[in-house]
Amino acid sequence: MLRRQEITTILINVTVTKLVLTFPKILIETSGSAAWIQIIYNIICAAAVFFLSLLLYKGHYTVIDLAEKAGGKILKIITGIIVFAVFMVNFASIIRVFPETVKTVLLINFDTKVITIIFMAAIALGSAAGIEAIARVNYIFMPIIGGVMIFFLILLIPYYNIYNIFPIFGNGVNKIFIDGFNTISVYADVLLINIFMPYYKNRKEVAKSGRHLFAITAPFITAVTLAYCLAYPYPVTKEFMLPFYQMARIIHIGNFYSRFESIFQFAWSILIFIYSAIYIFALCHVAAKTLNLKFYRPLIFPVVMISGVFALLPATIGDIVRNEKWENIFIYITVFTLMLVFGIISRVVLRKDKKNEAY
Repeated sequence: MLRRQEITTILINVTVTKLVLTFPKILIETSGSAAWIQIIYNIICAAAVFFLSLLLYKGHYTVIDLAEKAGGKILKIITGIIVFAVFMVNFASIIRVFPETVKTVLLINFDTKVITIIFMAAIALGSAAGIEAIARVNYIFMPIIGGVMIFFLILLIPYYNIYNIFPIFGNGVNKIFIDGFNTISVYADVLLINIFMPYYKNRKEVAKSGRHLFAITAPFITAVTLAYCLAYPYPVTKEFMLPFYQMARIIHIGNFYSRFESIFQFAWSILIFIYSAIYIFALCHVAAKTLNLKFYRPLIFPVVMISGVFALLPATIGDIVRNEKWENIFIYITVFTLMLVFGIISRVVLRKDKKNEAY
């Protein structure tokens, strides 16, 4: 059985992984040198929606269970398909970006498709081990990976230039607070809290997990975005597809050590493998729950195949980043709408259950 701390660590992983990859570039393209303000704004908005939905939410049901109780099997299937689609869209960009960057950084002579196949086979094996095994491995490695990232941010201090974050409001207030609202999707992975609801002992543990998620990730996400803005001037920051990797490349300690990106690549690869195994499990779990299947493992192969095909649709990393802007809109609207709507539905369902118990 999973512990609350392990589920919280899973949520931290899926929240920060995208930030380590392409997310800062999307923020920069919207707000320019004010990307760090935009991410703070996004964190506040996401936290407000999450805790509002938590106030509305009653009982101990997942959104799929609530859909069945409220509208029968048809609503359950529709809700399951929507949740599956959200997870698939959110996950697909990672599947494509990771092999592309491995090819660029390490395996220059390898074909991207070969790297993708090996990668997908590895995460299929990881997800087959079960969520308990994934959670425990993640629980061990996340503090190590977090320590490596913080160590990098400290080593980058000599390369920070305060003038790089001027003008303070970057591309303008409208860009930050209106166009920038779409990047609230950085916290769209909180829907996993609902999917993992059966693993929590009670609703109080869910609330505590959510509070710890925001308390731990918010400072880290803000620090990474601010560090990127301080390390490189705008518009140079728009040019790099992998901001954190690019920051790791500029770190030098005299002539003693100058390849810190290799340490980053190691930590980052572990992070991505665990993240991907979590998402394959979540996709299979949602599909099994929607179709009333007792076991999720028979679904691993078809889900991995669908994920791989979907991920290979964009032709280049540039296309992936451009697509992400539209995907983010779909993801955050769907996720936060589901959380608020089913928060209200949970109250109706709980009231009905109480009436049935009375009779």
